[in-house]
Formats: sequence, structure tokens, C-alpha cells
Amino acid sequence: MKQVLKLLSLLVLTGTTSVSWSNALSLEDILATTPELRSDLPSPTTATGVAVGERHWYHHEIVDYLDTLAAASPRMVALGSHANSYGGRSLVSYAISSESNIAKLQDIKAARAKIIDPASGLEATKQPAVMHMMYSIHGNEPSGSNASPLVAYYLNASLDPAITAQLEDVVIIFNPMLNPDGLDRFAHWTNSHRGQVPSPDANDREHREYVPNGRTNYYWFDLNRDWLPHQHPESRGRLALFHTWKPNVQLDFHEQGSNSNFFFMPGKPERTNPLTPPINQKLTAKIGEYHARAFDREGVLYFSEEGYDDFFMGKGSTYPDLFGCVGILFEQPSSRGSQQDVISGRLTFPDTITNQFRASLSSLEATAALKDELLAYQQTFYQDSASQGDSGYYLAAANGDPTRLREFVRILEGHGIVTEALRQDTEVEGNTYVAGSTIAIPLNQLQSTYLKTLWNRQLEFEENVFYDVSTWTLPWAFNLQHTREPVTRVKTTAITQDFLALSSTLAASNIGYLIDWRDSASPSLLYGLLEAGANVRVAQRPFTASIIEQGRIDFGYGSLLVTPRLNDSIPVSALALLKNAADSGLPVYPVASSHTVQGIDLGSRDFHVLQMPKVLIATGAGTSAYDVGEIWHLLDRRVQMPITMVDTHQLPRINLADYTHVILTNPLTQSPDQLTNNLSTFVSNGGVLWAQGAATIDWLSDENLTIVNWRTTEASSASKKASAAIAQGDTEAFEALLPQRQPYATARDEAAFKLVRGVILEGQIDATHPLGYGFTDEVLPMFRRSANFMARSENAYSTPVLYSATPLLSGYMSAENQALASGSASLIVDARGKGAVVLALDAVTFRAFWWGTQKLLLNALFFGELLEEPR
Repeated sequence: MKQVLKLLSLLVLTGTTSVSWSNALSLEDILATTPELRSDLPSPTTATGVAVGERHWYHHEIVDYLDTLAAASPRMVALGSHANSYGGRSLVSYAISSESNIAKLQDIKAARAKIIDPASGLEATKQPAVMHMMYSIHGNEPSGSNASPLVAYYLNASLDPAITAQLEDVVIIFNPMLNPDGLDRFAHWTNSHRGQVPSPDANDREHREYVPNGRTNYYWFDLNRDWLPHQHPESRGRLALFHTWKPNVQLDFHEQGSNSNFFFMPGKPERTNPLTPPINQKLTAKIGEYHARAFDREGVLYFSEEGYDDFFMGKGSTYPDLFGCVGILFEQPSSRGSQQDVISGRLTFPDTITNQFRASLSSLEATAALKDELLAYQQTFYQDSASQGDSGYYLAAANGDPTRLREFVRILEGHGIVTEALRQDTEVEGNTYVAGSTIAIPLNQLQSTYLKTLWNRQLEFEENVFYDVSTWTLPWAFNLQHTREPVTRVKTTAITQDFLALSSTLAASNIGYLIDWRDSASPSLLYGLLEAGANVRVAQRPFTASIIEQGRIDFGYGSLLVTPRLNDSIPVSALALLKNAADSGLPVYPVASSHTVQGIDLGSRDFHVLQMPKVLIATGAGTSAYDVGEIWHLLDRRVQMPITMVDTHQLPRINLADYTHVILTNPLTQSPDQLTNNLSTFVSNGGVLWAQGAATIDWLSDENLTIVNWRTTEASSASKKASAAIAQGDTEAFEALLPQRQPYATARDEAAFKLVRGVILEGQIDATHPLGYGFTDEVLPMFRRSANFMARSENAYSTPVLYSATPLLSGYMSAENQALASGSASLIVDARGKGAVVLALDAVTFRAFWWGTQKLLLNALFFGELLEEPR
């Protein structure tokens, strides 16, 4: 093995000379010089014509090679596709092990379920360990995926007795790329902007991707934050693979800043999730010893136990920690292309591949050596969980929105969490949970640990600095009515396939059809109806209507009414949409009479005729791909509504009058005055401008396109007073207002303490406001990642979402920020001329799983004409 790594080092030296890049010596050519390899297996170059490290490989090249290798080697078998990306690329995996293990792979697979079953009696240590090797979930961190052909080739071709012995003890589930769309986006970028003699200058175009870059998936999401909600097909397939094989070790190969050194777990000890067993961290440290020896042998600098953490349980290296598995994160300094000059010298793409290769082999060595300990830990993890005696059920319901509750159930089931249906009405703390529309989740089940982290509310932390979010309470993300503590003595039944999706045959009506806006599927239906030319109205007051064959039904603010136009009938295509919706279980009701039992009649002027929205969103330079992608995904996938994405440098030339809405997720600080004038005219003439985030709102305020009043910290107020004092020559007052002297070493953490990295705050929503239509409870949990706080509107009716007096529901927030948040505004409508500017301080579509607040944006899009400021 040492000889192999020395040979790999030779490639690195070759890559740093003035030799033309296209003529650089290939990794597998170097490997072929060692007698420890079989000569009858296809190397990457012979199979594809492209050497590893010669350029960035594309998805199809990696898959084609690995399929070829699997067909030729008795140590490797293709497991097939476990998902298809939005871009149509297949996500595949392979098993790599000894010939004997491959021959009995199905038996090994069947035994995995028995290992975690406390009642099975299986002697786990007689089984091989399973290691899940996952490469490049971030597409522009490509050294992992580009190392995978080399790793697979070496593991299959090696005749080294140590390797063959390790493969007897370990079955590798080999996952060569987790984000094929992002990987290909980046490969295309760097391969298209690289010269024959690539520039190592960090400012070169090859190293400076455009927005969106290759990190994200098709819709510009960070897939390494999607393990918990698994909203995307790549994640759903990955979870299914994980729970099928139940690995003992999971490897997550990443890249980091180019001027860093290699990182491997453990992370920072103080930032370990409290549900992670101590033995998990001990095994992580033991595995780290193998990495340390491997890197020390080659003189490669590395670090551990700092920077990264094991707190947020929704990443590839942390998720497995609550399933009796050990997750390991690797972070390789990135060349971000062919080669780049960094503070330590010249970093080449083959350098980065070499270290990922090295870490892959040291992981195999560690897993084989620690096999019995890892298997014992996995088995004990579930035995301990079963012996804790957890009992009772968490209850959850989504009043009027079965689509949202079904999605919540899907997420739980993706983690192996069993859910049941409530069979008898149950009252808890003054709330009634209705049988048939409430789920009951037993605590006494195999995956109770992960259930606990999904339900967890945490306000106290050992350390108040976070690599990612500080909370992720799932029932609050979905705005569910739920019990915070488990409830006993409830009656349940199994959930069926048609749970909350009872189809109905839509009866014909001469009057029209009502649609319950509370359901999360209703916006998609509404857009389809408007596109089909239907006459759709929205109710601005509640009422009770007579429904054919069903009697009286109550309808709230935002309910939709589909009626024929004068002297016409409902379009055939629109009627087909309504019938299909009813057949799918959506809340569509045939009206028996225009006269209502209570409230406004169906012919009331309080029904407003809706127009089809046409939405533009600013993209490209200066925007956040994450924020734009979340909105694009919501409208494209869930609402099935087109959205026009225009790059910021093109915006001044766009006729905004062609659109009903403009969405800005970032300030347009480089834009000319003409764009500001265009936006002002757009709003004055009736357009709706959705401004998301503090920086966007502040920029609009600076451009006199809106008015915002920010709450300020004591330090900020003192700084302004100090500046005023010195300007007036009052030195004594100036010095009295200066902050206390602090140790320099504490500056970074002190700054972090003031941040809001991800908390859940209690919002109070006005359900009578057009932006509040479809919400049934005054309390609305909001996800907050900003330390800026708005005062409420000067107009008493124009703050549809306000934070409560004690808003912190879960997560870390300094006492000062909590005070600033108290009673502040999350959402303000600033009506201007015939239109309005919506000041949305929080991301209501956060990571596609904050289903509880996404309707705020949809209401702004469909009911924008109603956004007035009553005087």
C-alpha cells in the first residue's frame, strides 16, 4: 500500500511541472507499474479513453466505467439505480467485497435487518461490517467522484494480502456520486474554461463559477442538507439505500476552501448532538487514528476536532450517528478546477484525488480492524433503545390540509419510523385530535432515537456556535397541531395507502364548485384552472354553503369558487381538472345553491375574480442560488406554474409591465438607476414586489422603494451616539460610549454568538389578511436565519405576521436578539399606488421542507390584487 501511495505522489509531482496538462501521467498508469495489481481488469483509461485526473469526468463516464469493471470482476456487483435526478441522470451503487462475500451477498443483506432487531438473537460479529462510501454530494467538490473509478479499480485489482483480508471483513456499498446534475454542471464549467496550459490563478474564470454553481442539484439545493426532509429524488433513493444496507460506517467525501488542509472526523466535541451515544464518538476517534497514520506517512497536513461538528442530524456524516452507525466527514482542499496556487504551493486536481483515494483505503483498513466493535455497537444501540421503556404516542394533525400531513408521514416513513392513525377522538391540553385525520407515532419502535431528534425542542446548548442550523423540529416546520410530549392510552390503527386521500365522484352543479384553500394541493389546482380559462373567485369572508349530497359545509377566508362565465359554461379542460382533483381526494365540492346558510352568499361582492399570475424572479450574479432555487422548486414542482428567471444584468432591459409579480431574494446593488425607476413604476401600476431577506429589504429602503424601521442593538445605538459625539467634538461622551476592551482571541466566537443561524420563532398570523388565507391557527412557527428585526408597520392592518412577546420556540438565540424579536414583524405589506411591496424577512420556503409557511408566498402570488392598506 505504501508503494502505491508513493506512486500516486509521483503523479502529483508530474502534475505540478510545466508538462502540458493533456500529457500528464495518469493515475492508473502509475498504479499499473506495481506488481500488486491484476492485469486482466479494465483500467479507467482503457475502458473510457480518459485518464483519472486528466480532466473532470462526467456522470456517464464514471457509471460506464464502473459498470464495465463490475461486469469483469468477481469482487464487484452492480446494485442498479436507486434514484433518478431531476435532470434524468441515474444514481447507481455497487457492492465491493471478497469473492466469497459477493457470492452470498443476498444472505448478508438479509442479515442486516436482524442485526438491528433486538429479538433476532443474531451473533453480529460473525457477519462482515458494511461500509457505505459516498462521494461528492456537492458537485463542485469533484475529487471524491473522480477518485471513485480509481478506488474501485484498486480494490478489485489489488493482490495485496492486506486488501484481500480487509475485503473478507467488509462489504462496501460504493456510491460514486450523490449529485450527478451538479457534478456534470461543474465538469462542464471547468472543462470548458481550462486551457491547454491551465491557469493556476485563483481569479481565473475556471475557478470562479457563475450562479448557480455545481455545488447544488438541478433546483439549486444543497443535497447534504436534505437527509432529514428528503424532499428530492436523490435523497429519497439515498435513504432507501442506507436503510436497506444499514451500514456500520458511512463515509462522506467533500472539499473545502483551497487554502485549508485535509480534515477528518471527529468534529468539535462541544458541538456533538446530545442524542449521539458517547461510544459513537469513541469509535470515530479510533477510525481517525487510521487516517492520521496514513496521512502522516506521506507528510500530508490535516486537522480534526475543530471547525466542523456533529450537531445537525441532517447531513451525510451526522445522520447515521442516530442509527447505530458511525458517520465520517472528509474535507479535502479544493483545486476548483485543474490546478490552483494556494498558500502552501500549487494544488492540482490529481492532488485532491490522491487524498480522497488515501482516505478511502484508510477507512477500509479501519473498518476491517474495528469490525467486531462496530457490529457490537450497532446491535447494542438498538438493544439499548428498546430497553429504555419509551411508551406513548406523539399525535399530529393538519386541520384542513391532508396533503401536508401525508407529506409529513412520507418523511417519517423514509427514516423507517412507523406511523399509525388515531382510531378514537382524543383531547390533549384543550386540543381535540380527530380520529381518521390524526396520526399517532409510537415511541416504542426501532427508530425511536431519530424520532426524538425530529420532535426535539432545544433551548440550552453546551456551545452556542453552529456549523449549520441549531434546530429542526419537524412538526413545527409543517405547522402541525401536535403534542409536545407523548400521550398514553390512545387507540390506533394501521395507516392505509388511501389515508387522508379518499376519492369522490364530483357531482354536476349548475352553480359551480368550491375548493378548500387550506389544502396544500389547492394552489396547483388553482393555477391549472386559471390556465384553462376558468372563472375563479376567492372569498374574502367566511361562509357556510350547501353542498350537493353532503349538506352544510363551512368555508373560510381564501376559499375558491369556480363558476361559469356569463352565457357560457365552465371550460371542458377546467371541469376535467376539478373531476380529477376530486377523484384524487382533493377538497372540491359541488354547490347546491348560491344562497348560503351563513355568511356571504356566493354572488357577494366579497368574492374577488382572480387573474393568472405571471412571475419574474431575479437570478444570476449577486443572487443566492439557494433562495432562488427554493422558490423555483416550489412553483415548478408543487404548483406546476412557470416562473421567468432573469439574470440581474438583463433586468434593466426587461419590460416589467409584462409581469404581475417580481421576486427579489437579494439586493440589486450593482444595478443602474433605471432599474430602480422601473421597479417603482411596476409597483405603482399594480405590480407586486416580493422582497425577501433583510439585505433586500434594506436595499429597497435605501432606494426609496419602501419604508422599513429596523430595531437596533444597544451596541449599535451606542456606536451611532459615539459617532455623533466625536463629530461634535465631545471626547468625554465619545469615550464613555465605547465598548469594553475584550481579548482578541474571543472575537470570532463573540461575533458568532450574535448570529441567528437557524431558530424557530412563534409568529402570530392574521388569517383574515389575504396573505393569511388558508391558515387556521393564529400561531405560525417561522424559521429565522437573520439577526435583523423590523418594527411592525405604521398601518394597523399591514403586518400579517408578527412575532409573539416571547417568540423563541427552539434553537439558540442570544438574550439580546430575543428581546429585539419580541413583537417585531416577520411580514409587512407596503401598499404603493395600485400595487404593493411585500417585506418578507424570513425564507418561507426554507430548504423546501418548511411546508407550514410556503403558503405565504403563494397567497402573495395568487391574491396580490387584494394587498391593500385599509386606512
